[in-house]
Amino acid sequence: MKARIIGSREQLLEVVRDRRDELDLSHDLLDSITGLQGGYVSKLLADPPVRGFGEMSLQAVLDALGLRIGFAVIMEDPERAERVRARWKPRKRRPTNVKVTASAPTAQTMRCVASDPQITPNADSTNLTEANNGEQHEDDRRPDQA
Repeated sequence: MKARIIGSREQLLEVVRDRRDELDLSHDLLDSITGLQGGYVSKLLADPPVRGFGEMSLQAVLDALGLRIGFAVIMEDPERAERVRARWKPRKRRPTNVKVTASAPTAQTMRCVASDPQITPNADSTNLTEANNGEQHEDDRRPDQA
């Protein structure tokens, strides 16, 4: 399976459904592998979904499908920020644990804190946000974890 960039809940569901179909697994089998209650995977993967992924269910389903989240980029959404900007009220006193912000990495090279691979943009891609360093990374689980 090729790594894909996810930008919405719908894209996440698409990736999970595609992987399920690629492996030709039933929802009952995924319920069994994940340890979720019977029928829960069907609710998560329905179109439209009856239930949304929570922290535990997302991790369980990704594990059952042999997937993991490689890295995440959190950014401001100007449209959403504008909708709530009027509700933002500054604190009455400044927080005591203010941290000094470090300089941002260059646009061409970033570091992933989780496993420390170097990530660079893929020059062949038309999507400027796509990154691929061409390396395989070993699973970060301990040998005693299944």
